[in-house]
Amino acid sequence: MAASGASEPFVTFSRIRKTYDGESYVIRDLNLEIAEGEFLSLLGPSGSGKTTTLMLLAGFESPSGGTITLNGRTLNELPPHKRDIGMVFQNYALFPHMTVAENIAFPLSVRGVAKAEQRERVARALDMIELGRLGGRKPSQLSGGQQQRVALARALVFEPRLVLMDEPLGALDKALRETMQYEIKRLHRRLGVTIVYVTHDQGEALTMSDRVAVFEGGAIQQIASPTSLYEDPENAFVADFIGENNGLAGQVVGFDDGYAVLTLPGGRTFKGRAGGTLKPGDAAVLALRPERVTVDPGDGEAQNRLSGTVEEIIYCGDHRRIHLATGQAGHFVIKVPNTQRTILPANGEPVDVSWRYDDCKIVDARSA
Repeated sequence: MAASGASEPFVTFSRIRKTYDGESYVIRDLNLEIAEGEFLSLLGPSGSGKTTTLMLLAGFESPSGGTITLNGRTLNELPPHKRDIGMVFQNYALFPHMTVAENIAFPLSVRGVAKAEQRERVARALDMIELGRLGGRKPSQLSGGQQQRVALARALVFEPRLVLMDEPLGALDKALRETMQYEIKRLHRRLGVTIVYVTHDQGEALTMSDRVAVFEGGAIQQIASPTSLYEDPENAFVADFIGENNGLAGQVVGFDDGYAVLTLPGGRTFKGRAGGTLKPGDAAVLALRPERVTVDPGDGEAQNRLSGTVEEIIYCGDHRRIHLATGQAGHFVIKVPNTQRTILPANGEPVDVSWRYDDCKIVDARSA
């Protein structure tokens, strides 16, 4: 699970397990390699293991088994303050009685950095986050976005090679959160620091990351680039969790010209790109993105076809969502680009929809 092109991993989790009661595992047999300079997001629902993984790396939790290394050094018995890792939290964790400059200087002072050098580094950090004239203010005098920038500067000021971020933008409104995503990504490119970023927001992970590790049930279901996760999910959980998905559940009955053949319980058959480990008889799901479906133009290019009845059409700005009732295939969604020449069906109208074999993937119904 190392990043492509990496020679030696910068961070390694080797057979890491975590249990609190000796029976149920929050993390089970985790193997993960992170390249130096990589931006890796840990993505998953609540309770999936992503935050525990981050806390194990930070040193706030201890593994029940396995080994964690950073740049070749084993971390298992090393306390958090000796790991030389920067940390950014959702609630900022700024000291309210200190000024902005004092907050940023705090990691330097506890490391015994000389006062003159502290002032120089704080000034550079304030300029980096474009708050150069606000060093004398208290955190309560700043906006949420400004406070998060200060928290970022404090994590970076002592020049760690690894920065951990735990839902750092969760408390911000949508517009500010999107602005801060690009700010963090800009700083990552500029500084070349390794970032491990925990989020439950799939859009955030896809926007910011070099790779994303999708967690569920204490295990990584898939780790890949954002493009690969979206286009080539490895199982039904990833297909459903990343982006929006029309999942048609059935059984693999064979393979035809390189495509898997899936039969639904009612007998309808569809073809799609085959997940790597599928074999006849496996329970599987056809994963299909709503934007890959066409209200059938009858041009002969489509290969999979389905009939349904329009239940609802929802206006979403740049596109419209058409919800269909399809009988055997269940509920079905289509995204239609909002262009002037789009002709839409009416509510209650029967329609045929279609998509190419290459635009869907038949994946394992089970999680890893």
